[in-house]
Amino acid sequence: MRNAAVASICFASVIAVIAAFHTSAGAQRVPGGGRFPGGGKIPGGGLPAQGSEGDWYNLGPIGGKATMEKNTLIVQKVFDDAPGAKGGLMVGDVITGAPKSFKKDAYHELGEAIEAAEAQRKKKSAVVELNIERDGKAKQLEIDVPFYGKDAKDFPGGKMREAIVDDALAYLAKQQQSDGGWECHLSGENGRVVMTSLCGMAMLAAGNSASKGTYKSNVKRAAEFVSANVGKESEFGRMGGSGANWNQTNWGLGYGGMFLAEVQNASPVKGVDDKLEWIAETILANMEATGGFAHGPGGPNALNYLELEIVSNYCVAALGGAMANGVDVDAKKVEKALDYIQQCGGGKGGVGYSTRQGQVGWGDPGRTGGAIMAFGAVGRDDHSYYKSMVGYLQGNLHEIIEGHVSPTMHHLSAAAACYREGSKAWDRYWEAQRHECTMLRNPDGTFTARPTKESAQMGRNNDLDLGTDWNTAHWTIILCLEKDNLPVWFGKKGKPKNADKEEDKKDDKDPVTGKEDKQDKEKKKPEKEEPDMDEILE
Repeated sequence: MRNAAVASICFASVIAVIAAFHTSAGAQRVPGGGRFPGGGKIPGGGLPAQGSEGDWYNLGPIGGKATMEKNTLIVQKVFDDAPGAKGGLMVGDVITGAPKSFKKDAYHELGEAIEAAEAQRKKKSAVVELNIERDGKAKQLEIDVPFYGKDAKDFPGGKMREAIVDDALAYLAKQQQSDGGWECHLSGENGRVVMTSLCGMAMLAAGNSASKGTYKSNVKRAAEFVSANVGKESEFGRMGGSGANWNQTNWGLGYGGMFLAEVQNASPVKGVDDKLEWIAETILANMEATGGFAHGPGGPNALNYLELEIVSNYCVAALGGAMANGVDVDAKKVEKALDYIQQCGGGKGGVGYSTRQGQVGWGDPGRTGGAIMAFGAVGRDDHSYYKSMVGYLQGNLHEIIEGHVSPTMHHLSAAAACYREGSKAWDRYWEAQRHECTMLRNPDGTFTARPTKESAQMGRNNDLDLGTDWNTAHWTIILCLEKDNLPVWFGKKGKPKNADKEEDKKDDKDPVTGKEDKQDKEKKKPEKEEPDMDEILE
């Protein structure tokens, strides 16, 4: 097995939004206490977790963190001024039931108890009764939780959703920087483009645009930031000074293209149409000979591999966004990209990590959900592979949490794909993930992440490292999917909203192909034999 330092580098490089992370003073976790996600102080202490400090199970709207052992939750942190602290919960308490003793899964069973309390008919009854052990003695605590009453039955819609989303958006708005972007302590401008695109899409998903809504100015400033910075790699592409290729701009092009396409659909921002055409051209120029995409251009990366399928999901979706906004994209190139995605499945419905040996057919519901959305964005839900992906996704919804690198990212892709498939698939998603959503929700309306098998193995939790903005933006988009404010990503918008946009296009203008930047593509040296995923995860 590789040493921890090498393993960390390998793991981090798998996705742009993980690499080169540096925790700030305002980060989500601080040893022995720290800061509540929305800004309050976290009292108490407890031993730090292995690897990523605070890689513990969240206690939902109760407000705290715990480890899970057998059928109990051992409290590691209690958030100040949160319901748990007010109800007497303390670090070191062992939660054994709520109030029924936990049987199989203390984490999700507590989530179920919280949901039942939030749905009580009277506010005074919105109480979770916790059975705990403290200093070897049994004790019962009564913890007040938010009261939603009959509105809880409409979740993930209705007034309960609106209250949660309102708090989440208010938090995200406060985190926006003076230049219009959101902080992301990795990958220079490229990482900030990804984070800003997600936070902006959360606001769009809730019904805001660049010209209307409470957060219209936030959306416009975000669009201007992304438009100005998408495709820039800055110092991160040259990290280490060894000449190795750390370029990861394809992530920014994918996310940035998706966001800007939705911005233009909702309410156009000056200059974004031209930027969408440039993004489409650049994405196609960056396409590898296989039809897949690497983290960025420039040949094999620092770990000596090229394509990874998940990048295709976002780049292809961005191409669909450009098409929906009037950009003429080379159809043959789009089909080549879709063919690569299908090849990653290895004849199965679950989309694999890549086409390399040991990775092809390594199905994953989140990755597959992202592929479904990519096919939909370019109008190819009639593709022969589409139904196979849908079948795999719906049969593996309980496995989303084990998604590679970022389960939070996988949750959004899977949820969006389920919603795209209609009410039955959407209901199945929430049947599988309702308790997860409850437990990841903090008292202030922000969202967090929790341990997985992979985070335990790697000694770090990437979703926690990416922080509160990352997790909150993703879950806000999920909660707002029913509002239907992201039609471009869903492939529901086949034509530009502005009727005269097509007429404005020059008749003699060729579709963007990216060929100008890839004339020597076929002359590239063959890719060296790559390690399989088991080796990467070591």
